[in-house]
Amino acid sequence: MIVAVKLFGPQAQLAGTREARVELAGVPTVAQVRAALAQVAPALVPSLATSRMAVNHAFVSDSDTISATDEVALIGMVSGG
Repeated sequence: MIVAVKLFGPQAQLAGTREARVELAGVPTVAQVRAALAQVAPALVPSLATSRMAVNHAFVSDSDTISATDEVALIGMVSGG
């Protein structure tokens, strides 16, 4: 299955796109999506460990699974005051 992962802000700039597409077999976990992102967008590797993943507008853990119709987003660390 092809999973489109939305990217925002600095991560979109690093990857050179606002959406990265990864191909995964079976019913992939969030951890597998994260690992596939490292392969298709190596510039994201330094931030992947500290980024959160969201599926259908809710934060998820690496053990959660992704379906073909899910909206997936990589949410980088933010700061502000």
